[in-house]
Amino acid sequence: MSFSRLLFASLIAFGLATYALGAAVLPDDEVKALRDIAKTLGKTGWNFSADPCGGQWGWATPNAVKGSENNVSCNCTFSNGTICHVTSIVLKNQNLQGSLPPDLSRFPYLQEIDLSRNYLNGTIPREWGATQMVNISIIGNRFTGPIPKEIGNISTLVNFTVEFNQFSGVLPPELGNLSLLEKLHLTSNNFTGQLPAAFENLTTLKDFRIGDNQFTGEIPHLIQNWKNLQKLVIQGSGLSGPIPPGIAVLGNMTDLRISDLQGNGSGDPFPPLANMKQLKILILRSCNIIGRIPDFVGEFSSLKTLDLSFNKLDGEIPASFSGVFLRNADY
Repeated sequence: MSFSRLLFASLIAFGLATYALGAAVLPDDEVKALRDIAKTLGKTGWNFSADPCGGQWGWATPNAVKGSENNVSCNCTFSNGTICHVTSIVLKNQNLQGSLPPDLSRFPYLQEIDLSRNYLNGTIPREWGATQMVNISIIGNRFTGPIPKEIGNISTLVNFTVEFNQFSGVLPPELGNLSLLEKLHLTSNNFTGQLPAAFENLTTLKDFRIGDNQFTGEIPHLIQNWKNLQKLVIQGSGLSGPIPPGIAVLGNMTDLRISDLQGNGSGDPFPPLANMKQLKILILRSCNIIGRIPDFVGEFSSLKTLDLSFNKLDGEIPASFSGVFLRNADY
């Protein structure tokens, strides 16, 4: 075959492939589902005269300011590139004033919903437990009520972030079934009760935050099972001391923040943190700690922030601190 014929054949093949990709469409039932959830969320601006999966105006904001993203994303590789399915809905800081749509199962391939920093209200629908989502983030809205136990059925869930809302009640033990969970953020709500014993099963956790709540009981010993944990924030949570000695095994920690623990008047010794050699931030403020600051704190070569204020520490600052360069220190 001559070069000209080969080039012509290649161009035809490329054109057919391009046409096939361009012909990929979102099924009508998912388009209808987008219309319905737009009404529930109070979302305006979606351009239904355009392809929701085409990245066109109304469906994706190019060069959006971080924290104000507006994107519907799709996977268009189904049926040889002729069918698309919605995989992600991200509507951050979009002034939404509706509620959460219960019927996300109408998007069989949906992996992510991020509705952070809006004015949404109501509760988390129990129906979400039937989805296969990986990321749920609803930070900074006006949601109330308890977390439904059905969330524990989402076996694919990796990130569950519900900070800065008005959720209440005890945490359902069923959340302990989330065998892939890496991030659980519950800060600044009205949660009560103790952390469920079933949380000992959350061995994939890397980031756990429960500050500014109304929990009761001691910091549970079960945290020693979270050996992948890198960040732990228990500030003003309502929990009591002491800090469990099992924390010593969490050698992957880079950020440890515990403060305002309820406790007895006798005080508790400095927790055994010598194995946390990767720590960058260490805050143990108002934790009813007594005794001296251990030498190993000054040997954390990566440490940049240290706060040991409002405890009952005595003695001198260890000589090991002589080579430490802290950005922030309070002790």
